[in-house]
Amino acid sequence: MTATTSLESKTLRAALLIAGSLAFAGAAQAQYPEDPSRITIALPPPGAITPPLANDPIGARIDQTAGTDATKAATGSDAKASIVNEAMSEKPIIPSKAELPDAAFKKLDAGGKGYVSKEDVRELSGFDKSFELADTNKDGKLTPEEFKKAWANYTGRKTG
Repeated sequence: MTATTSLESKTLRAALLIAGSLAFAGAAQAQYPEDPSRITIALPPPGAITPPLANDPIGARIDQTAGTDATKAATGSDAKASIVNEAMSEKPIIPSKAELPDAAFKKLDAGGKGYVSKEDVRELSGFDKSFELADTNKDGKLTPEEFKKAWANYTGRKTG
């Protein structure tokens, strides 16, 4: 082996060693960016966003009216405002007989007035008689205490 061949062999080995080292360094650099504090997150495309739940009447209605609201952009968002007002309304929710008196009172007193009126319970079938019996001061309103008595009479359960 001559000196020139030996020198060429060492040079070739050094070049291969450097090339291999650069390849490993490049792969590591691709996996771990220089500045980990600047992480970027790719957002999903607009069509990939999950639609509202099927059992959510307000969300479903907003989704259905989205196209009509876009055409009304110049006149304002009348449909969305009416949906929000409906959701925020003070309409009572009719409880079932299985509910406890406190939960039933909260549902019927949707506006947080502190009493339940005859208007609030008009859709509660058969509650009229219990309402009249429990309304001790005959003001047409049931306080929480009066409501507990009326609810016990209506459901047939004793108050606690």
